[in-house]
Amino acid sequence: MSSATRQPLLILGAPPRGGNHLLRGLLDHHPQLLLPPDEDYFIRHLSRHRLLRWRGMLASASGAPGFYRELQKDGHLERINAGHGTEVFGTEDALDLDAYYRHIQVHHQRWDADSLVRNHVEALASALGHIAGDERMRVFFCALQPSNSDLTRVSALLERSYDVRGIFLVRDPRAHLASKLVRNPTLSLQRFCRRQNHYWQEIDDFAANVGPVMRLRFEDLVIDTEQRMHEVCDFTGIDYLPGVLDYTQGGESSHSNSSFAANAGIDTSTLTRYRETLPLQSMTYLEENCRTELFWQPPT
Repeated sequence: MSSATRQPLLILGAPPRGGNHLLRGLLDHHPQLLLPPDEDYFIRHLSRHRLLRWRGMLASASGAPGFYRELQKDGHLERINAGHGTEVFGTEDALDLDAYYRHIQVHHQRWDADSLVRNHVEALASALGHIAGDERMRVFFCALQPSNSDLTRVSALLERSYDVRGIFLVRDPRAHLASKLVRNPTLSLQRFCRRQNHYWQEIDDFAANVGPVMRLRFEDLVIDTEQRMHEVCDFTGIDYLPGVLDYTQGGESSHSNSSFAANAGIDTSTLTRYRETLPLQSMTYLEENCRTELFWQPPT
């Protein structure tokens, strides 16, 4: 597909616990975006496994909906719509799933891996209420695991069919580690640093080979939300609206997604809580082994 005919698509991402849900919640319900209500797993899983791509290409039109459902964590979109699960970000009845699966079946093409990606993105747009002449920008939103090179793999699939740009959250490794340890207390410091550094390199590679990039510091987004959201809107090419300062789900005021606690609005305590939760030797190790660009210095 030539670049002249490709539709724009925005990738929003960060490693797990990296702050991507905060940005997603601030952009929630923006009238110029087709933003999934929760993480999109289909393309991430498809990008990791060649065998899955072959399975999708071999699927019949009648079997395609089941394949797409399986890759969405075997029913993730259904759980969003039902409002089930503590990890679900979206709201009840957020998607027209009949429209999604109808689009999948009608437009499924065998023997074409790229069409699997386009079919999902366009079906999700239909599920979000896209109609002919609707110029809202498509958004891919998901946690990106550096250990699987998700950013690189996902963007390689998406940029074959779309005019891609990306906003990637960067979070101070000390705060990021403190958040991850709540759920994974045996996390290896060495592996964590390696993944942090790899993620930064993947963003560099995206900028060099895929499309425009905005690195957005999680900490700056928290303490200077208005300025950073002006920059996000300018980069994305959408209008700045007062609503981008409110953290919502489905247009309704909500609570920030934190490993520590649920907080109304934006929780500034996440920025430096690591000082009370991380031992000094862990902080020293991070400072010696993670790239210096990753660290945030609070304003004086």
